[in-house]
Amino acid sequence: MKKGIFFQIIVIFFILLGWNLLHIGYDFQKDLFERNISSLPMMVLSMQENTLEQVKIRIEKKDYIEDIIIIQDSVIAQTLISNYDLVEGNEILRSYILPTAMQINFRGEIFQIEQKQELDKILLEYSPGVIHYFDDQRWQIDQNKISLLTKAYYAGFGIFIIFMMFIAILLRVHFEMKNDHFWKIFHSSGGNYRKRGTQYFINSIYICLIPLILNLAIYYTIRYMQLLSVKIDYKIFGIEILTIIISSVFAAITLREHLK
Repeated sequence: MKKGIFFQIIVIFFILLGWNLLHIGYDFQKDLFERNISSLPMMVLSMQENTLEQVKIRIEKKDYIEDIIIIQDSVIAQTLISNYDLVEGNEILRSYILPTAMQINFRGEIFQIEQKQELDKILLEYSPGVIHYFDDQRWQIDQNKISLLTKAYYAGFGIFIIFMMFIAILLRVHFEMKNDHFWKIFHSSGGNYRKRGTQYFINSIYICLIPLILNLAIYYTIRYMQLLSVKIDYKIFGIEILTIIISSVFAAITLREHLK
């Protein structure tokens, strides 16, 4: 009996470990794509600095905006001179009226299709006095990658739930039936009929809690040692233990005639 419970704990522990690695891998890769989006600023140009100030006021409180930087025309001229070594054209370049630029940096985890459409609509209201430049192609590529990654993650998530329930129920029924002869002897020798049901409940607590606690200990140890940058949502652990509990309930329903 004890060997059977220990074996089930080990098997469920490794399934949970693989399940948590799926969460970590998804969060890590998604974070990478979102950082790529955050590294794509939008440049907005206008000959009227007041117009850019109006745009800034309208969008700076949006949750998908990281920060906004307005660059004066004199700074743009100096940057061109410095970057391209235009010493001889210094006076000529300074004589030109250059547009004022506004750099918009985004929060990649929030700046998605709906948010981009909203921003484009706002900027369109100030056209043609305002023009903007953004690498739409790179942004769309990262959005497509996130979408594909999310679909694969949810598919893997569902597979883990089904696999966990199948294995947990199969092992539970197998080991309970294997010990059925022992309980028949126990009952025939005057043992309490409720003893088996009580023991099943106690074993269920071991099987549900020990694998999860071990996985939590590993996760928080890695987090404490700063070896892991991403976080697992607490709800995930709730879903995991709920899956094991449901598996124990289904196994009990299957074994109801033996647990009486």
